[in-house]
Order: sequence, then structure tokens, then C-alpha cells
Amino acid sequence: MILPSRRARRWLLVAAGLLLAAVAAYLHYRRVSPERHGGTAYGLAFGIAAAVLVLVLLAFGLRKRAYKSTLGTLDGWLQAHIYLGLLAAVVAFFHASGGSWRDRVATATFVVLLLVVFTGLLGARLYAALPRRLTRVESNLTVAEISEQLNALGRAMARVASGRSPALGRIYRRLLAQAEPPPLAGWRLIFGGGRQAAAGEADVAELLAQVSEEERPALRQLLVLSRQRLELYLRLRAQQRYHNLLQAWLYLHLPLSVVLLVLLAAHVLAAAYYGALAPGGG
Repeated sequence: MILPSRRARRWLLVAAGLLLAAVAAYLHYRRVSPERHGGTAYGLAFGIAAAVLVLVLLAFGLRKRAYKSTLGTLDGWLQAHIYLGLLAAVVAFFHASGGSWRDRVATATFVVLLLVVFTGLLGARLYAALPRRLTRVESNLTVAEISEQLNALGRAMARVASGRSPALGRIYRRLLAQAEPPPLAGWRLIFGGGRQAAAGEADVAELLAQVSEEERPALRQLLVLSRQRLELYLRLRAQQRYHNLLQAWLYLHLPLSVVLLVLLAAHVLAAAYYGALAPGGG
């Protein structure tokens, strides 16, 4: 899930050290404090730490778009994003533990934080695995060029089938449909879809038996074109599926991050407001 690079190990050690310090502080907090909630000194310290960690996580999105920035490498920011995200969830739990679960805004903030962390780990997995798969299926052709080749092969098949018997026409339409996207193709690609197979030897013999002897050379030519078109289509579909998976993840992770920022701001403002109204709060 997480790249085993030197930079990744460094951030793992940093996060592990901070986690041990947070756990030690929380255990001490449980031992010495008669009441535990987000408004105590320890609770506020955990809350501030969690908020700072969340802001660091959100800063990764800004760093990705600052192409000329020299503030660390993108890989370093990514590793920090992953490990500090896990740490933020733990520290936020320490902040809320003992009483803040009655606060709906605080609870919603924590739940959304967990969702952001989970989807972030999912995204790290996708970005680690998909480039290798894309390398296996991508060619030197662009999507537009592959689409043009598909259309050219389709036109060649149409020329071969033109003026032929109804039986050959039916076979042509069946072969053509093998490399046509189904309804809701984008969603089907994300969830796997199916894999069409080219005609095997038994299928070829069955198809040849459906046409006359004179049309069999045309049918064989049609089958060759169909196989080429299907292979090209399957390559394009696999490539598009990986791109769609990344896009679907972005449409999930980014809005959740925005919601988290809004909820965090609302939680901080509400805590400051009600803290000021409390006796001794000024």
C-alpha cells in the first residue's frame, strides 16, 4: 500500500515517534484527570494537534499544484500525507474521548476525518498499483488515435460485408458489436465489466458453416479484422478503466476533504464561542 522507499520509512518513523508520544500523553491524561473531554487542557492540546495535522494534510493539495515550489518533494509530501493522516485520526480520537461524542459537529468532524483517511489510503494503493498496469496496456497511441483505428477497422469490416448474404450480414453485426461500449460504459469499467473473447477455432468453424463456400474467404477476412479491432478495443478499455478509477477516487476524496475543512472550522468556532460563554471563560 505504501511505497517502501527511504523517504517512506523516514516518515513512518516520524509518525511512529509522534504516535508513541501521543499515546503516552493520553495514558497520563487518563491517570491524572478526573474528567476527560475536549475542553480540558489535555483535550484542547490533542484538539489543536489534530487540527494542525489536518491542515498539514490539506496543504498537500496545494503543494501538488505548486509546480515550482522547492518546499520538499512531492513524494515526501505524499508520504507525510499518508502517515500523518493516520496519526491525525488517532489524535482526534484522544481529543474527543470521554465526552465530545455528544457534540454532533465534533462527531461528524471525526467521522469525516476517518473517511478522508480511509479514502486517502485507498488512493495511495491506487497510485501505487495503477501506473504499473497502465504501462502494460498503454501504447504510443493516444485515445483519439486508437478510436480512429477502431473506426477504420469498423469501416473495413463494413466494406467486406457490403453486398453479401443476410447470413454474412448477421455475422458482421455480431462481430462489430463485440467492440462496442455498452450502456453506462464508464461505471461498468470502474466495477470491472466483462471481457469479450475473440472467436475460437470452434466458433470459426460454426460461423463458416453458416455461409456459402463463395463467401468464406470474405468471412475469414472479416474475422481477422474483427480480432484486430477487438484487441485494440480491449486495450483502450483497460486503459480507460484505470483512468476512470483514479477520477472516481478524486471525486470522492476531494469533496470529503472540503467537508472536513468546513466541519473543522465550525467545530473550532463553536468550541471558542461556547468556551467564552462558560463560567470563567471570559
